[in-house]
Amino acid sequence: MKKPLTDEDLQERAGIDGRVTFAVAVFLGAAGLVALLDRIGVPERFVEVLGPAVALVGLATIGILLRTMRISRFYAGGRAMPAAYAGLAMASLGTALFLPFLPPFAGAISLPGLLSGMAGGIVIAAMLTGPLLRKTGAFSVPDLIASRFPNVALRLGVVTVVSASGFLVALAGFGMAVESLTSIGASHGLGVWLVGIALAVIAAPGGLAGVGWAAAGAAGILAAGLGLPLVMLVVRGDSLPLPVAGEARQWEAAIARILEWQGTQDHAAGAVIVAAIMLGLGVLAPLLAPAIATAGRASAQRTGAAALAWIATLAVIIAATLAISALAFDRRVAGARPADLPQSILAASAAGGVRICGGHPGAPAAVAAACGAQPGFQGVLRKSDAAASGSFLVRALPDLTGLGRAFSGLATAGLLAVALVLAAAGFHTAATALGHDAFYRVSDVSAMTSRRLAVTRMLAVGAIVLAGFVLSQGTPDPRTLIGLAIALCAASIAPLLLLSLWPRAESSDATIALLAGLAAAETILFFGGTAPTIEIFARAAVFAAFVSLTAGLATSLLRRADPTGHGAAFVHGVLHGDNEVLHPDKGA
Repeated sequence: MKKPLTDEDLQERAGIDGRVTFAVAVFLGAAGLVALLDRIGVPERFVEVLGPAVALVGLATIGILLRTMRISRFYAGGRAMPAAYAGLAMASLGTALFLPFLPPFAGAISLPGLLSGMAGGIVIAAMLTGPLLRKTGAFSVPDLIASRFPNVALRLGVVTVVSASGFLVALAGFGMAVESLTSIGASHGLGVWLVGIALAVIAAPGGLAGVGWAAAGAAGILAAGLGLPLVMLVVRGDSLPLPVAGEARQWEAAIARILEWQGTQDHAAGAVIVAAIMLGLGVLAPLLAPAIATAGRASAQRTGAAALAWIATLAVIIAATLAISALAFDRRVAGARPADLPQSILAASAAGGVRICGGHPGAPAAVAAACGAQPGFQGVLRKSDAAASGSFLVRALPDLTGLGRAFSGLATAGLLAVALVLAAAGFHTAATALGHDAFYRVSDVSAMTSRRLAVTRMLAVGAIVLAGFVLSQGTPDPRTLIGLAIALCAASIAPLLLLSLWPRAESSDATIALLAGLAAAETILFFGGTAPTIEIFARAAVFAAFVSLTAGLATSLLRRADPTGHGAAFVHGVLHGDNEVLHPDKGA
């Protein structure tokens, strides 16, 4: 049975609940103010920037308000996050992980394959891995694995993989947030500075408490930022292109157009990618963070159910937005002369979000030159001459449908918010792995609470500075970063978590499994030929996971089973015990 909450815990939860509700209410009020300012003639530039600015300041404020010097609050959110809010937080992180892969996208996997892999991985994380992690009482994935397999070398290996995957996810989120700011006119350098400062304020003072509650708020901001334009279109009398409770023919036309932009994919390669996504996403530490902050296993299961419901809601909003934008984009482009193209489409083309006549011209003269070289061009653009990226379609719906730049700013605010919290969760994961699982558990188990938190905070800020430096030199593709993080987790963490539920497995078996999996992945990458792609990462991850699990099971079968050993007791406690398997950490 879970430990009942004290009056102090209940008062603390109520206080946090009130602060976060206030922050989200402020954003919704700001959304109304933005729309009003747009209607009364305030300059469009100011109105468009106001929404992202409010989101940036609001999330940073949550981080400041939730600053703490308590171990349990910093590493585990105080174990007091209600399932509804934790589900919102997990939905925010899951949606942010999917946003870089919005169709149309280049790659071997088909759209149904991508959706299947993402959906399957999130279901695994929400309903299986998250509750398992919470049931053990661990503060992190390395903490769980190292408690099951007490081996210093294995712990350090897992810490390396988890911190690396967390940093890759954080770097992807950081870059996505900077891209959101540059889309409204901020310079790349200014965007890096603003996002870096906001991340330091969200992740460092409150740890998982700040990250979790900021992520819950970000989900609300995204739903409002993308949902309000849809509401305005319905009020205006437009129909929504949706297969159910909408215009099915428009939906079919929009999907056909998006798939036409995307082109053909290798479905055989896609099957491998689906398996890799499901394995890696199901054990991705930043995505699992909200489950750690819940009160117990049952609460973690409710969190997973809430997360799936919220993700389904956001998916409907995003799908409707993509469909409307795709149809509106065609209407704005087809039949238009280069000189008549909207400035927003030209700017998006120059930034790479729109492709016109096989390139990315940013001025009417450049468009005329590029399209003039195309066979059959007669001065006006055809539907086949232009294609849009998913990120542009989601952000540009208000502008393409004539709602005004105020609503474009709100959509950008939603995308900025979820990108910020994804980066914050990644930095917290990396800092926890290094500061708690490596420094405290290995180097200094007697460290004072203040020193432990200081080390972890310095590591988080240091990782943010390093990521900022990387982004100042250029913007890596977030799809590649997230794909590599998922592949790392699929190749090493997934088989170790499965092995932890095998009573016969011991530390030596887990160590052999980790080394075998990493060696198998390196072999596939080495013989992959050209620069690694998502397809190569997927093949390496699936093969490495199979080799790792097989090696661990095989070596465990070479010895006689011990029904009274540590492994059997751990597995029984996880599957059948009433209390947390691990003893509470110092200060928790």
